[in-house]
Amino acid sequence: MVGFEDELKVTIQQGNRKRDSLNPQKYRYTQAFNNLPEDNTHIVAIVLFRLRENETGELVSNNYIVTAYQKVIG
Repeated sequence: MVGFEDELKVTIQQGNRKRDSLNPQKYRYTQAFNNLPEDNTHIVAIVLFRLRENETGELVSNNYIVTAYQKVIG
């Protein structure tokens, strides 16, 4: 994924999002691109949406990308 950080951002911002049926805080984003190496067609990113407590006891979002990879789809 080195060199494809901009495409990863587009995937998270504009890609198709699907919620995981076993973990409702987990989402899978996919987005097609024409410029990926080795005949890959899409970037896939797995994101977890979590909440944590800050120093004052307020809940704040703690969302992060667990993994991202390129894949041939379709």
